[in-house]
Amino acid sequence: MKHRALGGLAASTPGPRQLAGERGFTLIEVLLALVLLATLLTAINQFVFSITEAWTKHQDEFLFVQHTRAVSRHLNEMLQTAVSRASASNPVAGAPSIAEMQLPEGGTENLLAFDLPVGDRLLVWPGNPLPEVQCALAWRKEDGLVLYWKSRLETNFATANPRMAVLSSFVTGLAYDYYDSATDTWSTETVPQKDTTGALLLPRRVRLHFHRKNRDYEEIITVPSIQEGLPAY
Repeated sequence: MKHRALGGLAASTPGPRQLAGERGFTLIEVLLALVLLATLLTAINQFVFSITEAWTKHQDEFLFVQHTRAVSRHLNEMLQTAVSRASASNPVAGAPSIAEMQLPEGGTENLLAFDLPVGDRLLVWPGNPLPEVQCALAWRKEDGLVLYWKSRLETNFATANPRMAVLSSFVTGLAYDYYDSATDTWSTETVPQKDTTGALLLPRRVRLHFHRKNRDYEEIITVPSIQEGLPAY
């Protein structure tokens, strides 16, 4: 009986190999693991920082391009509205043209002018909004691309200086594209041109030059015009 008890005790006693398999990590192994973990976290942190920096840079450029397109698209919509209204009622009044326009600070300048039948969301009225709004596109060094405007229904329309709305402060230049059918050539001018009789010529296109943080972008907008023979309906 004693022999069996001792035999059972001997069988349940762990051997050297079993004790080696159940031993814990040594101090050196723990330190090596911590070093590897720290290196991995540093690499991940640098990777995330690089991705964030690149994303922020591209996002800023993306938002700038989106702004240039939004401004150009909205201006194109206003010009198209002016042409549609002019062709539906009067083939001349309100359509885009180069005209001598009053400035808010006084004086006049030859600008691209057009009428908006019900104004625009960018035009903030001091009182109740009025329709039949005369607009003129201009560039000011201190403000960027602006729109001068006032309603033809105002009692002092003929003498009052127009109000001003800033379309984009990032526009650093406004130019006009003219097409010469006789020579089949284009020319870009910084001021509106005149024909041989002195009449102001409507450009075919308008160029807007945008600038922000060493980034330059140019948008070209076709200036719509009333086509001859277009029925007024």
